[in-house]
Amino acid sequence: MLEQHGAKWGDKVRIVGLSIDSNADVVLKHVKSKGWTSVEHYWRAGSTCSKDYGVSGVPHVILIDKADKMVFIGHPASIDLEASIEKLLKGETLKGESA
Repeated sequence: MLEQHGAKWGDKVRIVGLSIDSNADVVLKHVKSKGWTSVEHYWRAGSTCSKDYGVSGVPHVILIDKADKMVFIGHPASIDLEASIEKLLKGETLKGESA
């Protein structure tokens, strides 16, 4: 999505990857093999972030609006991510979705 929309979205959209892999080297290899250089990547290591944000499987997406409110939490296949990001950029709310 960033390759396709990055110029239009500019600095208004951040995509952050949080890995649950066993170690940081696995994350680095995966990021390099996929060519995901424009996405911020973090390794959760021993943190409780999965529990804190209700992650029960991967992939898992959290969309945050302009007011820093989580407006969608869940599997990315259950939402049109690109359309939802476009709506949030316009200041619209996501109908039928909840965090």
